[in-house]
Amino acid sequence: MLRQISEEHTRKQLIDPQLERAGWVLRDHSKVKIEVSVGAERPEGSTTFGTIADYCLYRENGEVLAVVEAKKTAVDVKLAEAQLEHYVREIEKHQSFRPFGFLANGREIHFVDVGYAPRREVAGFFTRDDLENLLYLRQNAQPLGSVNINSAIVDRSYQHEAIRRVCEAFDIQNVPKDDVDMLSRSKEAFGTVEPSGRLGNKRRALIVMATGTGKTRTTMALIDVFLRANQARRVLFVADRDELVRQALADGFQKFLPHEPCARLHSWDTQFTQRLYAVTLQTLSNIFEKFSPAFFDLIIFDEVHRSIFNRWSEVMRYFDGRMIGLTATPANSIDRDTFEAFHCYDDKPTYLYTYDQAVKDGYLVDFSLRAARTRFQQEGIKWEGLSEEDRNLLIQNGYDPDSINFEGTELEEKVTVRDTLRKQWVEVMEACYKDPSGMPCKTIVFAMTKKHAVRLRDAFYDLYPQYPGMAAVIVSEANYRDIPVETFKKESLPRIAISVDMLDTGVDIPEVMNLVFMKPVQSPIKLQQMIGRGTRTQAACKFLDWLPEGGKKEFLILDFWENNFDRAAKETADATMPVLVRLFHTRLNLLETYQQNGQDEQDKETPAKHPINPVHPVSTEAQALIADLRAMVGRIPRESLLVRHALPDIEDVWEDGFWNYLLPSSLEKLRLKVAPHLRFAPEVDVPAETFAVKLERLKLLKRKGQKTEDLSLSIAEDVASLPENLLTQKQLSLKRACTVPMLEAASFDELDTLRRELAEMMKKRQKETGILELDFLHDEIALRGYILLTKSGEQMYVSEYREKVEKRILQLVENHPAMQAIVGAERRSASTEIDDALLLDLERTLTRELAHSDLELTPEMLKKVYAHSADNFLALVRQVLEIDSLPDYRELVARQFERYIADHRYNADQIRFLRAVQSVFLQKRRLTPADLYEPPLDRFGVDAVDRWFTEEEVEEVVAFANKLAV
Repeated sequence: MLRQISEEHTRKQLIDPQLERAGWVLRDHSKVKIEVSVGAERPEGSTTFGTIADYCLYRENGEVLAVVEAKKTAVDVKLAEAQLEHYVREIEKHQSFRPFGFLANGREIHFVDVGYAPRREVAGFFTRDDLENLLYLRQNAQPLGSVNINSAIVDRSYQHEAIRRVCEAFDIQNVPKDDVDMLSRSKEAFGTVEPSGRLGNKRRALIVMATGTGKTRTTMALIDVFLRANQARRVLFVADRDELVRQALADGFQKFLPHEPCARLHSWDTQFTQRLYAVTLQTLSNIFEKFSPAFFDLIIFDEVHRSIFNRWSEVMRYFDGRMIGLTATPANSIDRDTFEAFHCYDDKPTYLYTYDQAVKDGYLVDFSLRAARTRFQQEGIKWEGLSEEDRNLLIQNGYDPDSINFEGTELEEKVTVRDTLRKQWVEVMEACYKDPSGMPCKTIVFAMTKKHAVRLRDAFYDLYPQYPGMAAVIVSEANYRDIPVETFKKESLPRIAISVDMLDTGVDIPEVMNLVFMKPVQSPIKLQQMIGRGTRTQAACKFLDWLPEGGKKEFLILDFWENNFDRAAKETADATMPVLVRLFHTRLNLLETYQQNGQDEQDKETPAKHPINPVHPVSTEAQALIADLRAMVGRIPRESLLVRHALPDIEDVWEDGFWNYLLPSSLEKLRLKVAPHLRFAPEVDVPAETFAVKLERLKLLKRKGQKTEDLSLSIAEDVASLPENLLTQKQLSLKRACTVPMLEAASFDELDTLRRELAEMMKKRQKETGILELDFLHDEIALRGYILLTKSGEQMYVSEYREKVEKRILQLVENHPAMQAIVGAERRSASTEIDDALLLDLERTLTRELAHSDLELTPEMLKKVYAHSADNFLALVRQVLEIDSLPDYRELVARQFERYIADHRYNADQIRFLRAVQSVFLQKRRLTPADLYEPPLDRFGVDAVDRWFTEEEVEEVVAFANKLAV
């Protein structure tokens, strides 16, 4: 095994080929020399390091670019770092710069930049060009924080902060540069002795910015800083969607960095001469090994929440360049793996700018949420719940009453009703924002499937034939799919885009005013991305005549599927086990049953000699199972970076000796240490492997004597769905014979024959016929209304919320002295003025009890619920109880200020100032001395307060106002 070979064999069998792959041809001594004498000879008896470097890698001018220290595979190569550092410093004395270093043992390669950065593991040796590039960066780089941000690219303060946060993460501040020994020893803080002052710390960062806040601009400005600081010369932008890559090129590189050569990478067109590159992650996963690990200095991954941690994690492991992750996903929904991948080990992103903050700052707009559901959505389509008319229509159309039993959630999956779609359209057209001409503003309708989208379009024109071109279907697989998207984006018509995946994320259309959810969305992350299609402000809009008359102050979400719009909702982790891992585990469990049988038999024969026994060797079924398991192990890509790290612990599973005598501990090793690596196996035929899993599970159930009928039925249905015209004669015979009784009686050999002959055909299975169309039934909107989102994330209809608020108010005011005084005055038909102190106490009581209760009724919520007719609780009591004589809080404050001014002999300037103070107080609901010197009161002059009031008078005014605070 590899871990047992000597250092000499390690170098010849492993390290030499690794160097050759990086272009270091060992026969070319102008590039590579082996066993090079370094510095003075070691005195006899000395305990210092030897003076022979294993490999030296050279520049064209003969200077050493890098030193390679090699150890055998069994040695922890990191222990040789001090030895390598000695060689590097000795060589530095005889040339113009300090060379780089590598530590290698055939399994691991570590890059060492002595005195400049901590040691780090890399995927392979760097090429000569890579090392020349790194040397240039080392000698010419400036601290990122010393470079001005280009305000022509980003002009918002939060964007500047995002860039500076990343710069600070990559730069180390206040590290002494003259203590070379300290720097070489320290692994926690590295500075540089280069004149440039280049510093090094973290190599990865994560930026979380809400959709619409300018991630593209921020990214371009950040790249610009890296380029001008000479901290990057080759930059790669990676996204998981074609649209995002095109957007990065056209709206990013070419727009903001027009003088930098850029290119898009394709599997058929790999370029190496540009400065800026863009690529889809899918393409990069196929071509990444065409580049050396250090080719890119900076790699930016867009939308990392949904793409970075599947098969493509190998890409991140392969490249050595610094990496920045971008996402609009709320930080609470980002999984731990994402944080760790970008070295945010405290589960906090490098920079965070939330949707709520962007709305507060005026850079995004908020939404109103309206919900509606039809009767069929709420109740389903069930015989007993249908009207007499609908029952008769079903019978007339030949439907069996017993067959009509659909849940509301099965609409557009198993059954569709044309009238349901029509009623939904009527609701949309009534509720949506419209432009001054009465046409709907730009609207995106999110549909479930392409067929659902087409049915929606047809239902729209059933109702509105007078609007040709108003609605269009945009789906991901349409021919020339960019044309409809661009048309919707740049032309007045269509106004309504019915989208299937195409407009969910990554498309910027600021004029969108309405988002209609005609499908359930299970992922909170995706839902937030979809909401982002409407959040752009009016300032970003080019076609103002498409907007409502008052402009874009918010947008509308109309939801037909009870989606959860709580921004704090967390993503549920996908707990699905990859199919090959499931198959491997099932076979291990099956093998374990043979092991237990062998244990029982051998215990009877020689219990003292065999405390633990292997799988019974005479079982042909067990041997076949072992052969299948070994074949699966053979599919694990040992050359993969993701597997290579685990090889020392599992490499024996590729040897015959491991399988010749399987112990329970062997199965445990296969289950815990080997099985997880099957998720990296390439070219997995999921339908075939899923079919194999079912057959192996059937064997397992038979071995355990458990019920097999349900599983047999599932297998029989899979086989029955195979198209006979594609089957061979043998396959056809197997299909026709595959029934539940046959499967329950089948031997394991017969089940294996089914797997061998039919598994690969499972991808050809005929899909179920189209959904049932009951277009003669009649539906109606059963529930509609605007929805509130409370701070706790609860969704509630406004009407329902109002009822709860008004009920609580009645309970709170019933016995309050102010209300008793009002009721008493009304009974006496008297106009007695209620004491302001009582009214103020009532406002405070309601504020305390309602704002901090489960209703979370704040003044801001009052405005939403009562359409700006009430923004304080006294006004709400007056409205709910219809007591016109009850003053609201604003009137109470105004009355108190009038009395206060009347009680003092103020001049005209003082009175005018105090009336302005009243407005400030009503806005803030409290007052501090500092408020008197800040906007809007500073318009009276910076020294107005000091000119017009004494210090005692200022204290008196503030004290008076705060007596009215609630």
